[in-house]
Amino acid sequence: MQLDISFAKPIGPYKNLCNMIPKEYCHVEMSFHTAADTFKKQLHTAIEHSHSPARLELLKKRLRNIKGKIIVCFYINWGETVSCRYLSEIITEPYFRPPEEPVYDVIPLKMNVEESEKIINFNLKNIGKPYDYMRAILSLAPITLRTPDLPDKFYCAQLVLYTLKEIGIEIDGDINHQTPLSVHKFLESIKDRHMDTNGGSKSDSK
Repeated sequence: MQLDISFAKPIGPYKNLCNMIPKEYCHVEMSFHTAADTFKKQLHTAIEHSHSPARLELLKKRLRNIKGKIIVCFYINWGETVSCRYLSEIITEPYFRPPEEPVYDVIPLKMNVEESEKIINFNLKNIGKPYDYMRAILSLAPITLRTPDLPDKFYCAQLVLYTLKEIGIEIDGDINHQTPLSVHKFLESIKDRHMDTNGGSKSDSK
């Protein structure tokens, strides 16, 4: 599986005054291509241990009559909750299309089957968890708050980094004090060590 880490610019669906504050990128999220039947099974398996079983049931319902390939996006927007939406190339609205310029810059990561399962299970388990306003604001400042091993709420950069940590990628610096731009710089810095074009990220912990 290829995991696309997408960095949104403050244009198009992300154009508002708040999104003009961070440098260069105002949001980061993750998407991947999979089969509808495969994702239905993953949703079914994850429901029992999910933070919000009702949200997963709704995601299953939306795929009830869908066959073939789908594009799944995990994200958390300002003031919302950890969520999942389906993307499509036939839709014109950039927010519901696969990530592409000029709205997004994308860094692709190749994942093996085990890593893919961990990424999907981690995000499905956390769907519905609330937004962390305080740490999102403090990510733009030189100070932050102490955080437990796994927070009970997220902002976008934090969610992406905890997802990568789930598959063994060692994160530089404080995982709870990052901006979308710092995530982009981090991924650019580890391309040679953690990207394998033959299929599978190369984590130092492996």
